Amino acid sequence: MKQDVEPIREIGELSVIGLTLVIATLIGYYLGNRVDEYWPHLSPWGMVGGLGVGLAAGFTEMFRIIRRASSRLDAQHEKD
Repeated sequence: MKQDVEPIREIGELSVIGLTLVIATLIGYYLGNRVDEYWPHLSPWGMVGGLGVGLAAGFTEMFRIIRRASSRLDAQHEKD
């Protein structure tokens, strides 16, 4: 039964990658927009900075997820 659960877990974890990237980017955009509203003289740099931070956070999390899945797959292949 444990072997049946592992592929489902991997698929579920890897399917979140796209959502993570999109959500992190949208959060960065939203926060950057709030900075632009609070300090109007910074416009549009708050939004640009927020997008940059959101994209960086999304890609960082994406690489973490891929690295975790890859190390588990390598460990499983070494065990077999």
